[in-house]
Amino acid sequence: MMRVLALTAMALAGTAHAAPEDEIQPVGIVAALTQEVVEIRSNFTGADFLVYGAVTGLEEEDDIVVVVRGPQEDLRVMRKIRTLGIWMNRAPIAFEDIYGYYAVASTQALSQFATFSSLRREGIGMEHIRLSAPDHEREETRFGVDGVVVTELGAEIVDYRRAVVRNRAREGLYVESPGGVEILDGGLFRAGVRLPPVTPVGEYALDIYLFRDGVPIASRRTTLQVRKAGFEQAIYDFAHERAPLYGMIAVIIALIAGWSAAEIFRRR
Repeated sequence: MMRVLALTAMALAGTAHAAPEDEIQPVGIVAALTQEVVEIRSNFTGADFLVYGAVTGLEEEDDIVVVVRGPQEDLRVMRKIRTLGIWMNRAPIAFEDIYGYYAVASTQALSQFATFSSLRREGIGMEHIRLSAPDHEREETRFGVDGVVVTELGAEIVDYRRAVVRNRAREGLYVESPGGVEILDGGLFRAGVRLPPVTPVGEYALDIYLFRDGVPIASRRTTLQVRKAGFEQAIYDFAHERAPLYGMIAVIIALIAGWSAAEIFRRR
């Protein structure tokens, strides 16, 4: 009996000693920016900054995605239609709360490691960016790939959505960079972000996702402020805080400029 107890005690001791080796390291993300405020002045030609950080519990097959979402705004989009031999802007569609800036950087192409449903659910990637036009979306929904619920869209709105993405990509406001995230030794990572000269002001949300087996298992959010500075900031504040007075001054300046130009040409 004593021998059995002794063997049992030795087995328990061995198990207790081996347990730490079998423990799964918790997954977590810490992240920061090389600058948290970007100031726009008269000579602003764009800005570059780094998103960097570390992941605990990182495994070799894991992937990292960095998504930057700018301030939201409403947008009215029209199509050029030839009418009586003249090209005119017609058939407007109003999009609500779309991102003024949207960028995605990842360790590799999104389709290589993420499922359709996870990308759609988180709104990651140009194909899954949320561009809502309530007046042109049908009420009914259906279950799409991987069981994700997809709102049915009218046929025409698809072209409008593509046009919005295409035009903003041309301006550098919508960017997708496969391979834009670099994983370093020790679970460290970094990704470069470029803000174009037409960057809108406001608060930007930066989300860092850790993907494993096709789905995000951890995420972290940090923020960036883009604001006007100097004389531009004073004009911006005045225009928003005293809009009627700003409008009157703008009209007066336009009248004076027009009258001055007319006088100069008359005297000549």
